[in-house]
Amino acid sequence: MVVYFNDGTVSRAFSQKLATAVAEVKADAIRGGIYMTIEEYAALKSAYAREQGEEAGKEAERIKTITGLVALNMSRAQIIEFLKINMDLSEEQAQAAYDNAMAAHA
Repeated sequence: MVVYFNDGTVSRAFSQKLATAVAEVKADAIRGGIYMTIEEYAALKSAYAREQGEEAGKEAERIKTITGLVALNMSRAQIIEFLKINMDLSEEQAQAAYDNAMAAHA
C-alpha cells in the first residue's frame, strides 16, 4: 500500500483493489473533484503553513509599527489612517490591527 501511495505502483491484490477504488473515485464527477493525492495534500498543508508564518510576520511588523507610532504620540485615528495608507489595510483591518497591538503591548 505504501508503494502504491508513493508512486502508484500496483504490486499485489490489495493495491490492485485500492487502485481500482481510486480510479472509481476519480471517474466520479462529484467525488473526483475532491480527490487529492498525498503530494497535493502535503503541498496544500505546506502552503498553508507558509501563509500562516507570513501572516504572523506581518502581524509582528504591524505591532512594532503601531507601538512606535504610539510612542510618537500619534492618536488612534492617525495610526489607523497610517495603516490604511502605508500597509494597504481596510478600515476594519486597521482598527483590528491597532486593537491587537494595544492588547499585546499592555
